[in-house]
Amino acid sequence: MTSIMMCDDHALVMNAMGDLLRKVNFKVIATTLSGKACIEAIQSGLIPDVLILDINMPEMPGYIVAQHVKKHYPNTKILIFSMITDENAVKAMIRIGVNGFAFKNINDYELAEIIRKILSGQEYYPPEFIFSPEEIETIKQQNFPWAKQLTEKEIQTAQLLAYDFSRKKVAADMGVSASSINKKMERVFKKTNQKTTLGVINFLKKVGIIQ
Repeated sequence: MTSIMMCDDHALVMNAMGDLLRKVNFKVIATTLSGKACIEAIQSGLIPDVLILDINMPEMPGYIVAQHVKKHYPNTKILIFSMITDENAVKAMIRIGVNGFAFKNINDYELAEIIRKILSGQEYYPPEFIFSPEEIETIKQQNFPWAKQLTEKEIQTAQLLAYDFSRKKVAADMGVSASSINKKMERVFKKTNQKTTLGVINFLKKVGIIQ
């Protein structure tokens, strides 16, 4: 029986999805509410055949989780299941190497069919984003530094600024100097290709890295 792990910070979503998957003969071996908890569960020995993963979660976004799982557990299939519909998010996950990306507006039985599809070795992407094989190969050669290189502290800094904190207050909350915050944001500007703090916040919200 195919084993499934779900990682989503919405417990009600996971409970409903888990009930459906059990009814169609999948074995749900774990549900986790954060990216960090997901990685810890897998490291403890709960290695699923399929990981169903959200993007926007506390502690660690799905991009980092997906990269870790692909690097250390390459036999695990990853299906991104998210409300994030930005094309940049889809392309970044293709670059990371996930096996499928589905939006949360699909019905339960569509989800089961998508899981079966990726288990058979196929890939799945939303009909809104139909890429040719040539486009997929091009995407896999592109660089998405905001998805692959943002550090935990850089993400935390951007999140606090998104809460409308001043840089001075962010520095105090993080226990660092204001110049340290400025340096972090300079790196974030570069990785996101944005020129202003507001631009960074809007972009990172769109792709699901901050809330």
